[in-house]
Amino acid sequence: MFSFRPAIVRTNSAFELPQPVTSVRVQDSFDFAKLKAPQVLGDMLVGHTAGGVDIAIEGQIASHAGHLRFTEEQMFLTLEALRQAVHSSSLIDRYRLFLYFDPATATYRSFRECATVRFEYDLSRKQLFTYTLVVHASQPAIDLSAP
Repeated sequence: MFSFRPAIVRTNSAFELPQPVTSVRVQDSFDFAKLKAPQVLGDMLVGHTAGGVDIAIEGQIASHAGHLRFTEEQMFLTLEALRQAVHSSSLIDRYRLFLYFDPATATYRSFRECATVRFEYDLSRKQLFTYTLVVHASQPAIDLSAP
């Protein structure tokens, strides 16, 4: 069964994102040059190539790795762990962002060469903390291989 299992995976570690994840928005970008000749209708695109991918994830810290988070302290500890998991300040800190997993066929869907662009969290509702994570994947292809 193809299931949504978002996680940050590095060589020696894996960190499932706190649940529920309420939104995942993926933005592909493309580089190109647009040429226009005077007195000619229309224009021409040249050098059209895929750029990196930006992924914006919104979620709540209600559970993590199958365990409910009932108290502010439990949510805050999970938030601190998430902050550490998404920290990336150099090339060796890059990670894979896994989105889907199918255990029946051992098929995965992930982005490689990921770095955190922005991480925001809202602590104002003590009943349920929320977070927004923006990740940039330098490789635009969706990878199918295992971690």
